[in-house]
Amino acid sequence: MLWQTTLVASFLAIGAQAGIGDLIVEGMSRNNQAVERRLEEIAKANLRARGYLETRQTEQGLGGNTPLKADGSLDTEAWNNAATTACQDALRSLHQATNPSGTCVCYNLPLLNNATGTFEADLRLFQLSEPTGAFQGIPQEQIEVELTYNGASVSEVNQQPVTRVKARQDKPGEDHRLLQSYLFVGQVDQDRMTGEVTTGQLQALVMPIVTLKATNGNGQQVTTVVSTSEAAFVAGEFSKDEVMSNYRLAELAVEAELAALKNGTVAFVLPGIQLMIFPIGLIITSVWLVLGLAAYGMGTYARYNFREAHKRRMAVISKGNVARF
Repeated sequence: MLWQTTLVASFLAIGAQAGIGDLIVEGMSRNNQAVERRLEEIAKANLRARGYLETRQTEQGLGGNTPLKADGSLDTEAWNNAATTACQDALRSLHQATNPSGTCVCYNLPLLNNATGTFEADLRLFQLSEPTGAFQGIPQEQIEVELTYNGASVSEVNQQPVTRVKARQDKPGEDHRLLQSYLFVGQVDQDRMTGEVTTGQLQALVMPIVTLKATNGNGQQVTTVVSTSEAAFVAGEFSKDEVMSNYRLAELAVEAELAALKNGTVAFVLPGIQLMIFPIGLIITSVWLVLGLAAYGMGTYARYNFREAHKRRMAVISKGNVARF
């Protein structure tokens, strides 16, 4: 029944001694980093237990589907085939580019070291539609690609100009033509790698802003920014990871608590019999109550003394008016 599920989830949210109960103790704040970190840990553990997430190899930092040679180096030919296939599958549903150059990019990380922040990036430029606007009439081979990172930097491979794979002929089954392919080596800023870095934060650090530049027939330079959200991390690193919102993390955490409650791992605690959060409101109300009772008591005591003094004065006056014989 829906009401039973809602009731059990409500009890768990305020009464469990582990998992969600600990989150309440840490503070229910949307911007609380401890809560977000704990939610992600619980959700990832639940996903791994259910077979949806593979454990990352943090020592080597290698993606689960990155083809490697026997010596541990990248198998370039196998990687090119795998990355191209994954990019084509991701871009198959797109029919019109979101920028006037008519191109789209597919961005992947063949290698990433989670400890040091070093990575190798693969960027592929595909022809999606005909150029429009300022890019109309400019040959695709004259378009330059520029990458900027917020929290990382990249450089040439082996101190040579960025590797550019020559545009090749279309193969049967491929929807979009591969124009150029670039290979970068990069390093995440060390100050960004301190502490615990989540998967979502690491993705944001290694995700570039891609800008296309070209010179038109009039000698004017034209630029446009290409969206990287259309096909990013479809091969190599992060391709098997799932970065979820806080709401989804909370749902998975509740599911984990329900499973723990059913198998007896977490004991059910009846809500309302103990304080699960620091009673700040109760303390403030108690202080005001004590001050109010003190003020009221002092006023009552003063009125009582005044009344007794008034009675004594009236008694003295009344005795003074009694006639003497």
